[in-house]
Amino acid sequence: MCTSDESNWWIRILTPEYVATTQELAKLPGKTKRPLCHIMGTQALRLNQALLVYGVSYISFIPNELLEMIFVETVKATIRADEDYSSSCALTRLRLRSRPELLLTSVSQRWRAVALGMPLLWTEIRLFLRQNVDLVNLYLTRSQGQLLDMRFIGNHCDFHSQGLPEFDPDYLRISHIILLHVHVCRRLEVHGAFPFPKLLDGLKRIKAPMLEELMVHYPLNIPNSRHILFTEGLPSLTSVELGNVSSISSDLFLSADRLTVLTLNGLWVSGLSPENFSSLLSHLTSLTHLTLIGEPVDYVRSMDIPLVEIPLLQTMVVKPGPNISRTYLPTLFRTIRAPVLRELALDFHATTSSRDIQSLVDKLKRGAPPFPSVRLLTLCSRSMAYDGWHALAHAFSGVTTLSVSKCIMNQLMGFLSCAGRRDAFPNLRTLLFDDVQFEWSLLIQLLQIREAAGMPVREVKMRGFKKHAQSELVGKLVASLATYTPIVIGWT
Repeated sequence: MCTSDESNWWIRILTPEYVATTQELAKLPGKTKRPLCHIMGTQALRLNQALLVYGVSYISFIPNELLEMIFVETVKATIRADEDYSSSCALTRLRLRSRPELLLTSVSQRWRAVALGMPLLWTEIRLFLRQNVDLVNLYLTRSQGQLLDMRFIGNHCDFHSQGLPEFDPDYLRISHIILLHVHVCRRLEVHGAFPFPKLLDGLKRIKAPMLEELMVHYPLNIPNSRHILFTEGLPSLTSVELGNVSSISSDLFLSADRLTVLTLNGLWVSGLSPENFSSLLSHLTSLTHLTLIGEPVDYVRSMDIPLVEIPLLQTMVVKPGPNISRTYLPTLFRTIRAPVLRELALDFHATTSSRDIQSLVDKLKRGAPPFPSVRLLTLCSRSMAYDGWHALAHAFSGVTTLSVSKCIMNQLMGFLSCAGRRDAFPNLRTLLFDDVQFEWSLLIQLLQIREAAGMPVREVKMRGFKKHAQSELVGKLVASLATYTPIVIGWT
């Protein structure tokens, strides 16, 4: 028969000390946390078994602080998954997906109370045509004045109105919501298949002092830039050139000292003029991340291309579309100056052929390095010719980390191993591969060559490595790699 102390062990571990330990555990780094989690997990299992006898669920004893952390991580995971959607059909499905924060409030009265007491849980505002505006107002109320992340997806593939979408009452209501709350907006994304004249005209007259991230996806079927953000919004900036500021507007919609992330997505026929593009960037003095998708700047119809320096830019992502003009990439690299740029990602997956990037390759081979400060170069492409690698090695000789997609991993290693290019990327220390399916013999040969040349690769990372790490073949290959590089890390 159990003693009183033995039968009440599960009551003792629900003391304030246990709760405090649990809270401190949540703050520890992963490697330190794992053994402690195992010990506490064993106790929790015993507790759960005991509580089942009394008809009580162990989860009801989780401290509110830990429950809040679980809620936050659940919502974050959903937001990250949503950001992977890009096609219009996927955006349509997105509006039908259940919101995790709403589901959490329906589990129990306690969960509902915890969720409603977390204003940050309700700051992700999604806006669609044919949307229940009452739901939007519910989120705005529950966010309690916290900074908002607003996403207006103006896709209308199910839109059957006879009139223009921008004059639909739903559109007008959504535009009003954005304009009414943009002063407390931290992140704004405007994405749609039609122009937003009322919204954009309103933004010209309203300040967004708290805005840190802006994503503008241009309507792809509009044959001019008359309604595109900033094109008419900066009338006094169109004549501004670098080094010759004649009239700087103090009435910018954006906060020059706060906006850090800018994404522009569109085609040149509906894109910004080079003058407006350069003027915009030159006034965003806090910008650290710039993403250009498709061909959002109309370099095609311009002769005088103004230069622009972005003093704090650290990361730039370039994803040209399938039908880019041959002047776009060379002109972009020639007109942007980024003295502290550290990460450059070139995603050529959407390009139709090597012709689309050949003009850039030719420019890089002959010209001065466009961004000498780059240390991490990411290249995603279906194929890369020898002269392409040669051009990249010339233009980005200072990179220490090179990340490539799976289609071109063997091509990269072949280029670096050939007799004439063994000194390419002399500072290279880390290789990042998108997969483990490549010619391992090429990698071993490359590591041998680099070691002998006094330019050793010190780190190799492979996506999905842990999934294959237990196989005998991969184990032997990893052992071989350890001869030439101290660290081999797999991505999960």
